[in-house]
Amino acid sequence: MRAFVLRPLPMTLSSTNTAAGYDATYAGNDLMGVVWKAAAAAAPKLKADLGTVPNPVDAALLFAVGGAATQLRVRAADNSGMTTNLYDSGIIPLLAGTEMPVSGLGVGWWTKDDGAITRRYWEFEFSAAAGTVAPSVGRVTIGERITLARNFAFGGAWGVRDLGKADFSAGGALLRRRAAKLRVLGITFPHVHKDEIERHVLPLIEGHGAQDPIVLCTDPAADVMRQRRCWFGPLTGDLGTTWRTSAGWEWRANLIDLTPIPAGPLYVPPVNV
Repeated sequence: MRAFVLRPLPMTLSSTNTAAGYDATYAGNDLMGVVWKAAAAAAPKLKADLGTVPNPVDAALLFAVGGAATQLRVRAADNSGMTTNLYDSGIIPLLAGTEMPVSGLGVGWWTKDDGAITRRYWEFEFSAAAGTVAPSVGRVTIGERITLARNFAFGGAWGVRDLGKADFSAGGALLRRRAAKLRVLGITFPHVHKDEIERHVLPLIEGHGAQDPIVLCTDPAADVMRQRRCWFGPLTGDLGTTWRTSAGWEWRANLIDLTPIPAGPLYVPPVNV
């Protein structure tokens, strides 16, 4: 399946119950360590108001998800009481895949593949098969996916920006400053149509630049690894496009994911393939 980009819509967040010090609005900023966390309940809810003139929505990805919740229910309506023109996803798996990222923080996933819907009020209900849950969310992103007609090409770069440092003393001793790490991604869309450049790519880079994060999913197909294929962060490097042929443009998307991999040694057991 082809990669997609999502421009997070502005929203006002609230919740049905919140643990002290973990305000719902924290899930709307871009500080992934400043999170909303629910007080333990059977089905805590995080609510989003998209404003009086809401945009169409066909995807919601929740980043830096923690806690014991395993199930998600997404509702959307024209009124805050969630009764008018109601959409209800029913209970679905919370996480995009079963394989957890090295950070230990998950990616919540809801998409509507039969067409976007336009509603002002959105509600995310968290639960588990039994018992109470106290989920935490670093960032809620809601919007309509941009999927270009032709996928990115081979030659992409997946890696890490290490914010720490390892050096050596004059006597040869290891001098180490541990710090968090951030995932980095660089991919190229070499065959973008002119109308896609004008309608989607240029408004994206002109509107967000290198300051405001976007969502990029390199492969939305259902898979145990799909959480690792979801990125949320600012674009970096060259923010332009190249007119390569009379009918083809090139766009290079370089991104730094904002969910930190904590400082310190993290052992990842080998996988038998």
